[in-house]
This record gives sequence, C-alpha cells and structure tokens, in this order.
Amino acid sequence: MAPDIAIVGGGPCGLALAAMFEQQGIDYVVYERSAQDTPPRGGCLDIHRSSGQIVLKEGGCFEEFKKYARGGYATVHSLFDHKGNKVVTFGEGRDSPEIDRTQLRQVMLSSIPKENVRWSTPVKSSFRNENGDVVLEFEDGTTASGFKLVVGADGMRSKIRHLVTEAEPKYCGILFLTLFIRPSNPYHLTLEQRAGQGPMIFCGRGKKIWIQRQGDGHYRMDFGWKGPADFPSEGELDLADEDSVKNFLLREEYFGGFTEVVHEIIRNSTGPFRTWPLYYFPVEHLNWQTSPGVTLVGDAGHVTTPFVGDGVNCGMRNALVLAHKIQDLGITQEAVIAYEQEMFPYAQDVITRSVASGELFLAWDSPKGLLENMTSPNRLIRDEGDY
Repeated sequence: MAPDIAIVGGGPCGLALAAMFEQQGIDYVVYERSAQDTPPRGGCLDIHRSSGQIVLKEGGCFEEFKKYARGGYATVHSLFDHKGNKVVTFGEGRDSPEIDRTQLRQVMLSSIPKENVRWSTPVKSSFRNENGDVVLEFEDGTTASGFKLVVGADGMRSKIRHLVTEAEPKYCGILFLTLFIRPSNPYHLTLEQRAGQGPMIFCGRGKKIWIQRQGDGHYRMDFGWKGPADFPSEGELDLADEDSVKNFLLREEYFGGFTEVVHEIIRNSTGPFRTWPLYYFPVEHLNWQTSPGVTLVGDAGHVTTPFVGDGVNCGMRNALVLAHKIQDLGITQEAVIAYEQEMFPYAQDVITRSVASGELFLAWDSPKGLLENMTSPNRLIRDEGDY
C-alpha cells in the first residue's frame, strides 16, 4: 500500500516537510533524484529566526542545526561601490546563521528515518490515471500511485507543477557566473583578510558581485550582470578555459571598470565556472484553483530571485503552513486549499520585493538607490523578525 503522502524532491523544502510529517506521525515517502552522497549545488543559506528556524524546531532537528550554524560575523554584510569604497555594513546581531546546503541536508535527515527517503529515484513525469489519481513515472520506467496527496518540492523544473498550473517561471534578465577561491589557493589568505566571514558585496555600473565564505573555508563568488539566459552563446566563451573566462570578466564592459581588488580576485579565481540564470514565478499566476490530490512547495511553486535573501526561508515557511493545515484538517482538499490561499500572498510579496531589489542592486549608479531604500519605510530587504 502506498504511503499517504509522496514528496517529490529532497531539497530543503521537501526534507523540512518530511521532518514535520515525521513529528506528526503522518505516513509519507520522499523521492529524490540525486544520490545521497551527491552534494547539493549552490552556496550556503541563511536560516531566519522568523521562518526557517521555526521549521527546524517543529521538525525536531533544531539542536542538530546549531552544531553547524555559523552566526556572529558570518551574518555581517559589507557593501562596497565599484571603486572599492565601503558604503555600509548590515546584518550585525541578526539571528540568521549561515549553513552549507550539505550540512542542512544532514540536519534534516537526522529527524527522518532512512527508509522514508528514496535516493537516486528521479521522477520523469506525472499524470492522472482514469480514476483521476496522480501517477508518478520514474526514469527507470516504474510508476507509483495511490497517494492521498503528492507534494511537488522538486524545484524550478518541477515535474509536478503542470498538474497544478500551466504557468512557468520567467527569466528576470540577470545571470551570475560563479568562481571559486579555495583554501589551497595562495590568494585565499589575502581574500580572507579582505572579505572575512560574512558576505562581501560590490555594486555599480550595472553589475553585482557577491563573495561569501563557505563552511569548509572556500569562497564562492558570483559575478552578475544583465544578459541572455543562454549565456554563453556558441563561440562566445569557453567556460572550461580559465584564462579566457578571466579575460572576459576583465573587459571594460563587464568588471574592468571595477577596483583593482576585484581584478585581483578575478585573476586568482579558479573553476569550475558555472552560469546561474535567475528565474522567478510570475506573481499574477500565483492564484490557481486547487487541484485534487496535489500541491507545490518551494521553488516548484514560487521560485524567486535571491535579492532579498528569503527564497529558501519562504519555501520552508510555506512548508510549515502546509504541515499545520494537514495537522488541523487532515490530508484533505480543504487543507490544501487553506494552505495555498495563505501561501499565495506571502510568496507574491517575496517575489515582488526580490525582483525590485535586483533592479536596485544592478542599477548603473548602485548602490545609491539601494541605500536610499534601506532607510525608507518601504524597505525591500526586510529582517525585522530576526533580531
């Protein structure tokens, strides 16, 4: 007999939901496409006191989280203009510690029985059978059905979303190119002295650079600008050629007009170089009619850009709402309707603010507009609940 709930996707939102279901005694299974020993991609995450930390407490793994969480200086952001002048620091005293994605996965798995997560089980497609039940088809050709509820937690390229809405995420026009400075790099000590533990941010000339120390000491550096989602086009740049990538970034129209410190960082960086085009879910489509036996959490339902630092926390918070509605109303259509009606406005707000914040970060005269907004009554980056 099938478990009552199938969670498709074992990222932060899927595992958070599973941890809460475990505490509630709900019968569930998680299907995750990657192998358990495959590290999740992406930089570290800040888990907010007002949202993500509440989820970890209800999932029974908050004490485990505290073993890995990096607070203190790791939460302090330093913002520079393109000439290298420090214009502001923010985040001091904020309860939003950083944690690497692999560590966060381990934290949540500490509350979930091993047999409840099916690793290396990618869902190829989903459909409804003649009875209207949701059927999951896996890459190996097998299928699974009979669930009372299927939760799509499988990210921006969700295989479940089409059962709920025809709307798709939209490219925001901004992409990042990711570079690295690892502890074995001779330049690492210099960068550590300059950047410290918290994020180091450069803005100006329509560009943004985000430099952040990860849990093992290496620095992940995201260089962002406005351009096509399919960058690089054929023949434009070979991302496997380190010298070509560095020379490209040092062009005047990219980061050549930045401070010499940025030039040093680029020259000393290493790959693998990866592109990261940014997408968001159009807020006008966050209003679908609830579909029987299926719903979405996290990026599957409301992917956002990263410019207000609330993407994973928004997803975990909404997973919490779903868990509460199921606890109160059972695994019912009524519970899913109540969840989605609460999820829609919250996600709409986060997405709207993040897209607008991205425009401020990548304005030609940035960080001017960003600084003005940070002191206005209508701040886009909100963290009041984390102090």
